Amino acid sequence: MENLLTFMLVLAFAVLYMAPSYMAFARGAKDRWLILVINVFLGSSLIGWGVALYMATRTPKKPKASVQASA
Repeated sequence: MENLLTFMLVLAFAVLYMAPSYMAFARGAKDRWLILVINVFLGSSLIGWGVALYMATRTPKKPKASVQASA
């Protein structure tokens, strides 16, 4: 029983730890591979994990529509 609880806790931690990467790939984020690298290598610090989470959830900037003069 104790082994099952340990397994469940480790699994929950792994899912939470990799959440920014899951979100980035699910949303099709432009920098999803960079987010994955940041998440894997810097995610153990809360700052790295927070940066990865921010990058995964930010909305992409829409290009400004150019105004064309009519003739």
